[in-house]
Amino acid sequence: MARATSVRRLAQAAFEVALAREGLDRWEKDLADVQALLSNEDFAAMLESPQVPARVKLDGVGMLLRDVSPRVRNFVAVLVTRGQTRRFEAIFEEFRRLADDRRGIARAEVVTAIPLDDERRGRVAQGLEAIVGKEVILTERVDPAIIAGVVARVGDRLIDGSARARLRDLRGALATRPL
Repeated sequence: MARATSVRRLAQAAFEVALAREGLDRWEKDLADVQALLSNEDFAAMLESPQVPARVKLDGVGMLLRDVSPRVRNFVAVLVTRGQTRRFEAIFEEFRRLADDRRGIARAEVVTAIPLDDERRGRVAQGLEAIVGKEVILTERVDPAIIAGVVARVGDRLIDGSARARLRDLRGALATRPL
């Protein structure tokens, strides 16, 4: 729980600086660049290694992130100094959630049995927008196991309109029904 609170606190601090200074779009782009850098396993291992001096780590971050805003570099330097770079992905996700909330956007993971064409993608997005009351950005995944239909997760809401769920419900209803 303390880690989740720390992640939220760090993301909130970054969010407030972004609002007051460079703006959400710039920070989100810069943080995405940082995320791409930290997803390199060799670089991430170097940052987490106790054998590598802090100065070397900070110099590496400064050199590789020279195109991001100085405040974002300073934010990353704080994480490096505290040995918390492995938590960056969670911080970035929370920052993005805060930014999306501010913009009136919800992100939805949509699972379908087959890939969606543009028309169906639009209908799914409109349906989810009607449910959550926000513009929805879809992330799609294909899973043939759902048989047909759509399973969507928007924040902590799960909307299961899959054939697999309907069959499960039908099986449960039939099992409890007296003969």
